[in-house]
Amino acid sequence: MNNYIGSTIAAISTPRGKGGIAVIRVSGEDAIAVCEKVFVALSKPLSEVEANKAVYGNIYYRGEKIDDGIATVFRAPRSFTGEDTVEISCHGSEIGAFLVLSALLENGAVSAAPGEFTKRAFLSGKLTLSQAEAVGELIDAETVAGARLSASQLSGVLGEKISSFADRITHILTSVYAYIDYPDEDIADMSDEEMRKSCGEILADIKRLSSTYDTGRAISKGIPCAIVGAPNVGKSSFLNLLSGTDRAIVTDIAGTTRDVITEAVTVGNIRLLLSDTAGIRETEDAVEKIGVQRSKKELSDSELAFVLFDTSREISQEDREIISAVFEYKGTKHIVAVLNKTDDGKYLEECRAEISDLTPYIVEFSAKADIGRDSLESTLSEIFPGGDEEIRSGLIVVGARQYTALKNAEGCLNAALEALTMLTPDMCCSELENAVKFLLETDGRNVNERIVDGIFAHFCVGK
Repeated sequence: MNNYIGSTIAAISTPRGKGGIAVIRVSGEDAIAVCEKVFVALSKPLSEVEANKAVYGNIYYRGEKIDDGIATVFRAPRSFTGEDTVEISCHGSEIGAFLVLSALLENGAVSAAPGEFTKRAFLSGKLTLSQAEAVGELIDAETVAGARLSASQLSGVLGEKISSFADRITHILTSVYAYIDYPDEDIADMSDEEMRKSCGEILADIKRLSSTYDTGRAISKGIPCAIVGAPNVGKSSFLNLLSGTDRAIVTDIAGTTRDVITEAVTVGNIRLLLSDTAGIRETEDAVEKIGVQRSKKELSDSELAFVLFDTSREISQEDREIISAVFEYKGTKHIVAVLNKTDDGKYLEECRAEISDLTPYIVEFSAKADIGRDSLESTLSEIFPGGDEEIRSGLIVVGARQYTALKNAEGCLNAALEALTMLTPDMCCSELENAVKFLLETDGRNVNERIVDGIFAHFCVGK
């Protein structure tokens, strides 16, 4: 970032466009002095306003009154950034907010970079890096579950959990160091067997936490899903029912869908990034052939495949080709078989027999009769176990950076456990030390500046 800590930064913190109010945030050593040149309180100067108090006044641009509004003063260190901060609320005109910001920049403030307010909160110790990332996730949340999870993680519970792993490993290290320094003395806190047991327990706990990553992404960002099947099995009706709209054309004519139709929907706590694809089959139609090729690519790129079958008719050769195509991805992506049209499911048991080796996740469905949504929600909760209790706890990994650190720590602990089992305790030192290093990186300790800058660069300006 271009601005050095110590400069006074300013930015519009509300979205662009018209609204009831706009908020311009100013933070830094001279925040109050800069704002006094722009905002004239009717009661007393901003420099005399107590912390966490709001005052009414007039706003000026180049000596001319342009608006009136409210200024709220937050004093260091009891502010979001840890610095003196002023938030000016004016009427929500886009040009009006721009003029207020311009006036502040002309009187000593500099433009804030994306995420700079939150970065300063991190650098001043007001937030850990995990909490700062939770702020970004909360801003970007597009589902209720995603917002609740981010709000839970703002408390710092995830960082505290990961930090506890590092503390437990450090306790093992103290015994190892004691063994190294005084090999002939029995002064270590833990015996060799206790070290192995503790190391195994920590490893299991870290694996348990890292295994929540798929659920975290499913809740916060969404899982890419392909809806595949032979022509006219009800893929478009399935999409329309989940989305609650007539997003895709539904007819009895095979080959109606010729391109990929995408829609984001929420089922329970899980966000699905659905792609309704053309029916996969051999065709001489040039346009439909392109659609089939795109369908195969969507299937390849997806993390979850909904494979639809029409239970009102016999299994066809096209259905079997679909099963064969999807079977290639067994073990590498989640597969849910959707047995559609079960309100007229003459061949339901035949379908079940055909897909018995494809996936354990089978949902009986009828888009026409609105049957199966609860079963689908239950199945998705089984694949991505993240109920209300887990969301409230905040102990779900969302960020790729945190997940990578946990997996790296897992690798180190596996190596350390092997050394403790096969060799002497001193041979595991470097692996345990590296495990601690990876875990501490999740909250910004031992993390380099490039990574920090990269995280905050994804924030909006004004946050």
